Amino acid sequence: MVECSKTVIDAIELGMAEEKKASDFYAAAAAKLESGPGKALFTQLSEFETGHYEALKALKASLEGDSCYITYESALLEPVKVEGGQVRLDGDIQKTILDILTIGIRNEKNAGQAYRDLATQIEDSNGIAMFENMAKEEAQHARILEDQFYEVKNRGELVWGD
Repeated sequence: MVECSKTVIDAIELGMAEEKKASDFYAAAAAKLESGPGKALFTQLSEFETGHYEALKALKASLEGDSCYITYESALLEPVKVEGGQVRLDGDIQKTILDILTIGIRNEKNAGQAYRDLATQIEDSNGIAMFENMAKEEAQHARILEDQFYEVKNRGELVWGD
């Protein structure tokens, strides 16, 4: 086994647990909506967080095996075409979606900071790049959710998608 920091492995395990929770959170949010851009956005976020979980899982296996840091392919979340157009959100569902967005924004910002902090604790260029890229992805998610919060609060609709 390659000698890698136990602290880093502990942080990766914590990250895996948080990414799993985030994926489940967004899947539950998607389930609250029958269709439309909100369902599409939350489904995409759930899948993206599952991708982060899988990347961290692969990194952990690498660190515990015969090598150290892996190369991480960064990606950005892109809107998808949504059938049926916009869905008006009002009353209880609007409040529920605003609550989900508020929690999501906080969680994405916290995850981004955790990845930035982790990048400063290691010396391997692949590891630094991986955690910096994951931090950028989380920051992008937070910005998207902030934009959606504004739209839901002021217009009563999510605007994700074409």
